[in-house]
Amino acid sequence: MKLQLRPMPWLTGIVAVMLAILISLGVWQYQRLQWKTALLAEVEASVTAPPLTSLADLERAIASGEPVDYRRISFEATTFAETPVFDVYKSQTGGIYWDRFVALFSGDYAVYGTARRIENPDKTNAPDWVSRTTEARFSGYVREDHPMGRVEGWLKSTPSPDRNRYFKFNQTGDWGEVFPSADVRLSHYIEIETGATDAARLPVRRPTIRNNHRDYMLTWFSFAGLLIIFYLLLHRRAGRLSW
Repeated sequence: MKLQLRPMPWLTGIVAVMLAILISLGVWQYQRLQWKTALLAEVEASVTAPPLTSLADLERAIASGEPVDYRRISFEATTFAETPVFDVYKSQTGGIYWDRFVALFSGDYAVYGTARRIENPDKTNAPDWVSRTTEARFSGYVREDHPMGRVEGWLKSTPSPDRNRYFKFNQTGDWGEVFPSADVRLSHYIEIETGATDAARLPVRRPTIRNNHRDYMLTWFSFAGLLIIFYLLLHRRAGRLSW
């Protein structure tokens, strides 16, 4: 059997462009699938790992490339009343929230900590969390701060440093400059569980990360396959395809 096809020039050009777009989208979703699968495996390794026991332990884990996002941690640290705090405003379903970020110092290390989801309807003033010099044992979850992408940067509300009102952790990129005598880590922060002192007693907290990229990939490739079938059927009806 010999296939004979006399392509319609205009239709072939349109289909070629559409195929290139559909296949590119399918390949992109395949790449996203690989990235998301690796991310989920990394998060699972982090949340099930033994809790970190100090900020020095956290620094060691980061330096060695261990996954630490959402990992539990307990550590001794000091907060100072004279150091600035930074308030990040969030408006979510069910209420208005603030995250108050406070610098926590432990030996040669310092990191920001925040009590999660402090509810307060006042949009101009965040509630106090740590307002005096305190030496305490803190427990919570390590969080990795991901830099804003270009689109997120365009859409994110503009901060008001004079009012201490921000919309993302270290949004202006200068939070570490208020501590000239200490190197404050700004790539990660700690979500403090108020009242908790033992990270081993904290529940494992897994983020909700959807991974639908396999379905998206198959959808785009299916559209590409259907487009080829319709292309051949149109040529068959026009008497330009035979075998």
